[in-house]
This record gives sequence, structure tokens and C-alpha cells, in this order.
Amino acid sequence: MESGTNEEKTVVRDVSPLSGVAFGPGRIMGKARCEPGWSWHVQEMPDYDFWHVLAGTGSMTVNGSRYPIAPGCCFTLRPGDRIDVEQHPDDRLTVIYCHFRTTGDDEKAGSFSPPRRRVEVHDGARFEALMGRLLELQDMPPLWAEVEFDYTIKLLLLELYRSERETRPAGRASVRHRELVRRTSDSLRQGAWAEADLEAVAAEAGVSQRYLSQLFKRHTGRTLKSYAAGLRMERARLLLAESDMPVTQIAETLGYADLYSFSKLFKAYSGTSPSGYRKRSPAATPLE
Repeated sequence: MESGTNEEKTVVRDVSPLSGVAFGPGRIMGKARCEPGWSWHVQEMPDYDFWHVLAGTGSMTVNGSRYPIAPGCCFTLRPGDRIDVEQHPDDRLTVIYCHFRTTGDDEKAGSFSPPRRRVEVHDGARFEALMGRLLELQDMPPLWAEVEFDYTIKLLLLELYRSERETRPAGRASVRHRELVRRTSDSLRQGAWAEADLEAVAAEAGVSQRYLSQLFKRHTGRTLKSYAAGLRMERARLLLAESDMPVTQIAETLGYADLYSFSKLFKAYSGTSPSGYRKRSPAATPLE
């Protein structure tokens, strides 16, 4: 009989700050280039407000605390806030804004913890697109607009929470690098897995394959080759599970040198052989 105790591993999960909370439209939303001489003064904010700066500079004072206004920052204003905003007279502001409120269960709504009042958004293009979608929901409400509004607010909040917790990329170069990695990953998902394809992808991006691999390692935690190999294996698993293609044909289609090489790599990746994986998967339905 074995002695000793087995220690259970404790898994620490980062609980979502939006668990159980729902959101609905507030009193107003829009996008504007502020007029010359414009300023904004609120004695008591009646609801929440995303106030995202697209261009221009100035300053915002919230409850006596002063914050600089610059492109790319987003203010999350809260009910009860006292607000004073001034724009630089020679650098007028362009902002997109959306007032919103918590809905549903009062106890869950009361547990909502908004982001810091001022956050520098990491992915400005995505954030602006989501804000724009909120305006579209107001102008041309589709079916289930209320549900989409709630989800879109939550996506915006998640972007702000992440921007709060992560180190902001340094300068415009890092923003370009993130976009380069994103475009390359899209090409890889469309089948650019082979070594020759990786060279072509790097050449098209105007960088060396080695440098592109370094960018992938920095932004995804995996080298370019490792990332591409993982995508190819995931495609192999899908074909095994959802098609009736022979294993030899799958190996050939995905560019492996031979069935032996494919089977060896697949087992290392999935813990079982291709045929074993297929047996454990639901029967594929042949395409008509």
C-alpha cells in the first residue's frame, strides 16, 4: 500500500468582472468634432459614459482630479461624476461617446466595477469600430438590437480591462508589429503552412522570416514555425473528424513529406495516431 498523500492542484481562475451584469442604452450617444470654443461641464453624470478620443488634446477634471486628453484614450464616466472638460484651442477634439446603464438584477448591477476613469486603449481601431457599431444600433436597430448592445458594451469593457492590466506597446512601431502578426496569422489560417510559404509570407510583409518569427514569439508566445505547425495540426484534426478523406490524402493535402512523418508529428501533438483520433471522433458526414 502506498504511503503519503496526493496534493490536489489548485486552479486559480480570473473571474470575469462582467459576470451576471447586463447593460442597456443610456440617454445619448454620438460622434462629433467639437466646435471652436467648446467646453463641457456636468454637475452630476446621470449614467455611465464611454468618451473615446479620436483626435485633439485638452484636459478633463473628474471630481476634482485632472486628466490629460489625448488621442487613443477613453474615459469611463460614472453616475454621480462631476465633470469639466476643456479642449486646446488650436487642437480641437474629435470624440465618439455612448451613455449606457446597468440593467436587470440590482444586486448584480451593484457589483459592477468599471475600469479606471482614463485608460489608454491598446487597439484603437477595434475599439473605434465597436463604438461605431453602437451608433449603428441606434440609427438602424436590427433584430435583437438590445442583446447586441449589451454584448458590444461588454466587448468594449473587456478591451478597457485588458488595456488597464497589460503593458502598453511602446510607440507606433509596436502597433505596426501587432498588425503585421495579425495579418500573417490570417494568411497562415488560410493554408500558408509549408516552409516555402513562410518565406513568401515574410517576403510579402517586407521582413525576414527570422525577424517575423521573433515578432510572433513576442506577441503570441510561439515562433512562426510553431504557430504554423499548430494550425496545420488543428486542420488535420478537423479533416480526420469531419471528412471521409483517407489519412494518406490528408497528409498529402497538408504538405507532409509522407504518411510516416505526418503520423509521428500528429501523435506527438495529439497523443494518439491519426487513425486512433478518427475512431474516437464522431462519424464524418460525406459532403454531397
